[in-house]
Amino acid sequence: MRQEPVKAYGNLHPADGRALQALEAVFDSWGLTVELELAGSNGDLLRLGFEGVFFPEDDAVEAIRPFLTPASTGKLDILNFEDWTLTRYTFDAGRLCRGQRDLNQVLEYSGH
Repeated sequence: MRQEPVKAYGNLHPADGRALQALEAVFDSWGLTVELELAGSNGDLLRLGFEGVFFPEDDAVEAIRPFLTPASTGKLDILNFEDWTLTRYTFDAGRLCRGQRDLNQVLEYSGH
């Protein structure tokens, strides 16, 4: 089994087709295949899933930024197994926060 060096998972609520299209444009420009969908009972939950060699986190976050509103909630987790880090972007009430931890700290915190 091949281990991909980067995995990214995230969600943003509420979101619409414009946010989805903005992210699709970013990933298309990089030639990347990323799982993107609008889900939820109202179709306003944007979900993202990616496993690969490289994830353009700066471009992805900048694509999401214009769609953050006071009602926004969500996160984007990027696991980099080469650097052994977890980078977490949180979206809350129109704010964007970024944090990064060593994966050993994350595993210790979760009891593993």
